[in-house]
Amino acid sequence: MNLLTRATIIMAFSVAQIVSGQSPTMDSEFERLGEQYIDQFAEFSPVRATALGDHRFDDQLDQVSEDARAKRVQWLRSIVERLNQIDATKLSRDKQVDYSLLSHAMEEQLWELTELREWEWNPLIYTALTGDSIYGLMARDFAPVEKRLSNVAKRLEQFPRLLEQVRETLKPERVPSIYAKTATSQNRGVIKTLSEMVVPLLDDLPKADRNRLASDIEVA
Repeated sequence: MNLLTRATIIMAFSVAQIVSGQSPTMDSEFERLGEQYIDQFAEFSPVRATALGDHRFDDQLDQVSEDARAKRVQWLRSIVERLNQIDATKLSRDKQVDYSLLSHAMEEQLWELTELREWEWNPLIYTALTGDSIYGLMARDFAPVEKRLSNVAKRLEQFPRLLEQVRETLKPERVPSIYAKTATSQNRGVIKTLSEMVVPLLDDLPKADRNRLASDIEVA
């Protein structure tokens, strides 16, 4: 394609956007907001980020304290405020679909945090979190095994902090009996994940790292 043809196509596309009321600038603004959301989401949920392929926070474990929830609500509301400043009618068609998806996702997350408040009556959230924090690191070979095992150790060392926050968060009188029984059963699954996916690899580590990880497994 020569430069003249390329320029003609670009000009035609720009004219079509103007005629249809679409704004390349508005699309770019929405894209920046979407990128910001994806980038910052990982900080609030390192375990989920690992599962999604973002490995910047593989050595960290989610915070589930009251302060952490307040910060997440504030962050979500700031995203909603930015979304409200974007005129969806001026977005290209595919961006309008993305806008609708993101907007509804923000509403859902805010409703879950402030209205459903599952964090105070569903212990399965936390058994899934502990299990996924290890499984997500070991299920795929996205990094050398030594690096992944090192991050397993770092996450295990944060289990006491996490479980203390869980004790402060859950309201026993609100926990359905079946949820409590299921959570107890799932806790054994976390230990199974360690015994089947981590323990067999201990001998691959240098002695100091092996001893550290073995100690962290005992704590868990």
